[in-house]
Amino acid sequence: MDSVLRDIGAYKDRIISLLTGSQDIVSLLLNDTITDDNVENLVYSRIFPYLYVNNTQTEEQSYLCIEVEVPRIPTKMIKDMKIIVWAYCHKSIMKYSRDDFRGTRADILADMADRCITGSDDFGIGRPALESDTHFFPNDNHYGRQLIYTISDFKVKSR
Repeated sequence: MDSVLRDIGAYKDRIISLLTGSQDIVSLLLNDTITDDNVENLVYSRIFPYLYVNNTQTEEQSYLCIEVEVPRIPTKMIKDMKIIVWAYCHKSIMKYSRDDFRGTRADILADMADRCITGSDDFGIGRPALESDTHFFPNDNHYGRQLIYTISDFKVKSR
């Protein structure tokens, strides 16, 4: 029997694939030190499929974390999906610039992630819609942005 929650993991996999497939994001996360090993190890080191905050982190790095929820099932056929993205960086490395982007490193990382997610047709019915963008402080040393997207999807899909 298929589960309504089956898409949570599938959405996370798709989002991680989009993020790791973005040259801009990879370059920012790895501080332009791109090697095959670095890119291969991004997931669970700089990109997490859950909110990860290491309070003992001494390195000055940037992170992307994602979560997916099913906040509502409005009909027998449709469910609402919520995608949450946290883009945050150590406060000491906020100064950053890249062509076609403006703001702090956290702002730019959030913008890059937003372009990947809202530009994708790989989710649900239509494209994810950005519902909110707020700042957050995961701890005393980091600052970032929280992006929340919503999208409708079929309640259960045959795979």
